[in-house]
Amino acid sequence: MQTTINKILTVAACCLAAFIAAATIIAFASKKAHPGINLREADPVPQHVQKTAGDTSQQEAAFTGIGRLRASTKPEPEAADSAGVPVVITPWFSYPADDKTFYEELARKSGVIKSIILQYFSQYTEKQLRSIGEEQIKADILGKINEQLVLGKIKAVYFSDYIFLE
Repeated sequence: MQTTINKILTVAACCLAAFIAAATIIAFASKKAHPGINLREADPVPQHVQKTAGDTSQQEAAFTGIGRLRASTKPEPEAADSAGVPVVITPWFSYPADDKTFYEELARKSGVIKSIILQYFSQYTEKQLRSIGEEQIKADILGKINEQLVLGKIKAVYFSDYIFLE
């Protein structure tokens, strides 16, 4: 009795493994499989970056004082009873390393910058954010942050983390 059950389970496991292997091969052969399609291209790691412009070079430093933010998107209109989708973002940007006053302004206004980013993500649904695209989101946030800065402007916003939690 025991050996009969073991044989049946062994045959069932082999059939399941063969089905999974066949489905995978068919998906790749028919070009319908797109592994990694939802993966984003990672931004550079925040660190001191050498930026060159012609013969002069200017050392830049990364401002990471914003930290990791947890935002919530706007709820989908068709799902009236649901909340928005949580998004984890770790924004950072570079600034001239020798500009201490601009660094102080960034540190002083980090609360304002956080609220700009959180408010941006809360006004769009997940579908809208995905259709806008990460680069346009960064450009929009860059413009809104630069409107608040007086002593200088940041050139780019980077995300170490940019994850929709589903």
